[in-house]
Amino acid sequence: MKRYGIVYYIKPESINEYKKDHDEIWPEMQKLISDAGFRNYTIFAKDDGQLFAYWEHEDLKKGEKMLQASPLSLKWETMMNKYFIKKDQSIIGPEFINLNEVWHQD
Repeated sequence: MKRYGIVYYIKPESINEYKKDHDEIWPEMQKLISDAGFRNYTIFAKDDGQLFAYWEHEDLKKGEKMLQASPLSLKWETMMNKYFIKKDQSIIGPEFINLNEVWHQD
């Protein structure tokens, strides 16, 4: 299983609302994420609105295609879109920076 990390930004004043939405994530969205192969999916936030997301996946391209093909996923990303700080407003969802793994210990 490969590990992935990204960084993205939300409006700092919306951190509590963003967390609440994730605390109340739709059960069918959680199932879709799991069915798409995402494991140990975790999001961390700093007070300034910087977020770090981590997950593990066997075949990320396959999982991403499954999410992109789902109207449910599009509905979720569209709902979340109000929180993101990004240069390219045509992107639905976060504009993120991929991180490269430097070191890992089990």
